[in-house]
Amino acid sequence: MKNILIYFDMDKRPSPFDILFAYDVGFDIVLPFSGVGVEEVKALVQDAMFPRGPKGAKYTTLFFGGTDLDAVEKMAEKARKTMFPPFQLSIALDPKGAYTTSAAIVAKVLEALSTKGETLEGKRAAVLGGGGRVGRVTSRILAREGVEVTIVDITEEVGKIAERVSEKVGGKVRGVRVTSPEEIVSAAKDCEIVIATGPAGVELLPEGFLPKLEKCLVAADVNAVPPAGIGGIKAKYDKKEKEGILTIGALAIGDLRNKIEAKMLRTAMESKGAFLGYADTFEFAKELAEI
Repeated sequence: MKNILIYFDMDKRPSPFDILFAYDVGFDIVLPFSGVGVEEVKALVQDAMFPRGPKGAKYTTLFFGGTDLDAVEKMAEKARKTMFPPFQLSIALDPKGAYTTSAAIVAKVLEALSTKGETLEGKRAAVLGGGGRVGRVTSRILAREGVEVTIVDITEEVGKIAERVSEKVGGKVRGVRVTSPEEIVSAAKDCEIVIATGPAGVELLPEGFLPKLEKCLVAADVNAVPPAGIGGIKAKYDKKEKEGILTIGALAIGDLRNKIEAKMLRTAMESKGAFLGYADTFEFAKELAEI
């Protein structure tokens, strides 16, 4: 039987990025559905479960994507609850790359820490621009790994965002609203880890401010579009030391991110009834980074 990926995207247009990845990892056919709402998932999943019979379940994978993190997660969870033996299809989700990007960020940070004989456990991290998709998932992964997380953002909702992250995974997560680089430095002054997850092309911490964070061991910036999210960190940096801080740029993160997505999709294709979420992507990241 042919391996078929059914791609449910809540956005107006499904991402070509994920479609191309699916073909490159070996899916024979990708069927994209755009503009999918949470309320439509049950009927669509049922229509995917039965046509190929129990044998076909192994060769049918569901992938959920879209810009709204909460909605995508609700869609995937609804799909999981809809299925039952022997019609259990594998499910993978990556809301606009948030899962795979966040997993790559934290894995690269852990890799850098390991060169100093350090681990994530017990560290403090500031996630700049942390109110977005990538920032929230990065904060979840860090908190699960025993990191005390400060979500730093300009939005007035940052406190509520931090509460929701904490409720989801436990751990210590707080939100701090900032409006200037000086306030970012104040919020992150006790952190060993600083990660920029803001919008593309938006400078959050200008050059010259990072060295003011005297306790910082590792700084990572996911922004590949100039200017950098953290001034002085170039996209090509991969554990490059600058004034005692190991820095990681967007290209190093992106290279691992792409490997994670390929691993996730391939695992879903080769499994029956798998459900691959952000915790799984981090496990893939550690395996691929050999840490």
